[in-house]
Amino acid sequence: MYAKLLKEELSGESLSSAELDIRTNAYISEKYIESSAGRLDTYKQIAEISSVADYKRVYASLRDTYGELPRAVENLLVIAVLKSYAARFNVKKITVAKGVGALEFPSLESLGDKRLQAALDKYKLETRLNMTEAPVVEFFKGRDSAELMAQMTKFLKFARTFESL
Repeated sequence: MYAKLLKEELSGESLSSAELDIRTNAYISEKYIESSAGRLDTYKQIAEISSVADYKRVYASLRDTYGELPRAVENLLVIAVLKSYAARFNVKKITVAKGVGALEFPSLESLGDKRLQAALDKYKLETRLNMTEAPVVEFFKGRDSAELMAQMTKFLKFARTFESL
């Protein structure tokens, strides 16, 4: 956490953190990593994930050290990268429940971002806009929480590729 705060201070980037309402198992069990120090170190590594490359590095490290990752640990990694990408677009809330995922934005102006417009266009068959209470991009093509979170991450990662717009 300290490293993340220092990085923000030095780069001048201050990323907001989205509220999470993700209904899935996401934890490191004592069966997977017996040592509490090992679990704590792993949680620290996961907290530092800011890209798919970081996700892959931590995933490979855990697999090499402790064996195949349980679904709950994989979910933690996906949540970390999703949350990181969401912060770059000031997503207010991330929701995953009952076959639907959602990214809630703080204002209608947020959806004016050309990068998000490009992602909405590319993923138009898997997303829909819901403006009932707040601007929300809903995802509905995933069969389970893990698929929905992966779909949401791909959407935001694609949008991020349009940094120059």
